[in-house]
Amino acid sequence: MEFLFISILIFISIATFFYHFSSQQLSEKIRLPKQLKTDINQRDGLKRILDLPSDLISRVLGRIKIPFNKLNTSLVSAGKPINLHQYIAFKIIMAFAFPLLLYILNFNKPTALVIAACAGFMFPGLWLKGQISSRQLSILRDLPDIIDLLNICVGAGLDFMVSVRRVVSETKDCAISREFKVMLQEVQMGQSRRDALRNLSVRVNSTDVSSFVRSLSQADRMGSPITEALKIQAEELRIRRFQKGEESALKAPIKLLLPLLFFILPVVLVIVAGPIMIQFTRGNLLNF
Repeated sequence: MEFLFISILIFISIATFFYHFSSQQLSEKIRLPKQLKTDINQRDGLKRILDLPSDLISRVLGRIKIPFNKLNTSLVSAGKPINLHQYIAFKIIMAFAFPLLLYILNFNKPTALVIAACAGFMFPGLWLKGQISSRQLSILRDLPDIIDLLNICVGAGLDFMVSVRRVVSETKDCAISREFKVMLQEVQMGQSRRDALRNLSVRVNSTDVSSFVRSLSQADRMGSPITEALKIQAEELRIRRFQKGEESALKAPIKLLLPLLFFILPVVLVIVAGPIMIQFTRGNLLNF
């Protein structure tokens, strides 16, 4: 067992060294421009670590051709932080890293190693769910302001897609603005506005964005003014954001119960009851 873990570590270190050495040699031969070199150097650290195993997994999955439609949808909803092959490589690496960490800490029981392997395999899924929820909260925070700006532009006489282009170019870079940029690119490639909005709703996978897209589609189909639909949607989203804030505030005391019970309360008991117990034991010793 020990020889197996040591051999895996040696293989990973040698493969990583040769991969980075070969990539540096290739970049020197090609002589990339300065801007492209800075973009490559500023890549995410997780993607750099997962590059080599993801290449191997992509070759294997290319031959097997297993469908991962649901997983692809989840990665798109999270903003595509890593691709599918990198995500599978992440799960495999974590499935080996957790038992290896226990083995280094001298927890050599087979049951503990198996549980650690299962926990490591499930950890990327929890990480992906956290990425999706944080992105949806970011979109809910920025979407009402974006809708207000769209309402101002449309009310000034601009077309809806022209308004979207103007708002995206003038506002800060955020998750919803990047999604609108993708929608503009789809419209420029020949898709209809209704299909581009539907794709936006599928990519984000949020009830708030789905309600926004549905109201715009209904206004477009029925011929009603878009400004009224945008105004109503902005108000509803602000009310929904306020309600989620109230819900989080009401959940805070319940979430604080366990830290108070297991971390703060024992310290308070030691501070309050400690001197009393010391005096009690000293009194008993003196009486004895």
